[in-house]
Amino acid sequence: MDNTDLENLELYQLMAEIEPISEPAAISMWPQGPGWSVLLVSLISIAVVAFAIYKYKQFKQRHRHYAIAQVNALSDNASPLEISSILKRCALNDFERQKIASLTGSDWANFLNSHCQKHTPFNDFYQLDGQPDTTALKQQAVIWLSHYKVQL
Repeated sequence: MDNTDLENLELYQLMAEIEPISEPAAISMWPQGPGWSVLLVSLISIAVVAFAIYKYKQFKQRHRHYAIAQVNALSDNASPLEISSILKRCALNDFERQKIASLTGSDWANFLNSHCQKHTPFNDFYQLDGQPDTTALKQQAVIWLSHYKVQL
């Protein structure tokens, strides 16, 4: 480039000849590489699958929530056998039917006690003499329904 025409100009004249600098185009915040798109799709897929598994587990445990609602709906003068029947119906969903259906008395109470460690142990429902503490028994049943472990 020939600059001979600029040699005789004064500084203020040279400054007038300078063209303003144009600003560059804005840089996109969206990642350009395909790896980022794959990562984003993978993360969304993992989140959807995790949510579906969570909902499926909730769906499979709905009988527990139904049984808890039934126990809570019992009156204060309900018999221990009513509570026991709710527990047995719930256990029939998760354990072998042949094993659960035949359990009565102390065998049934031992079964309940062996599958949940977070409650006061159950006694034989048939041998509760007099007026049992139904409120405490209902609380025991709710705790058992909430925390029992399924071991086939």
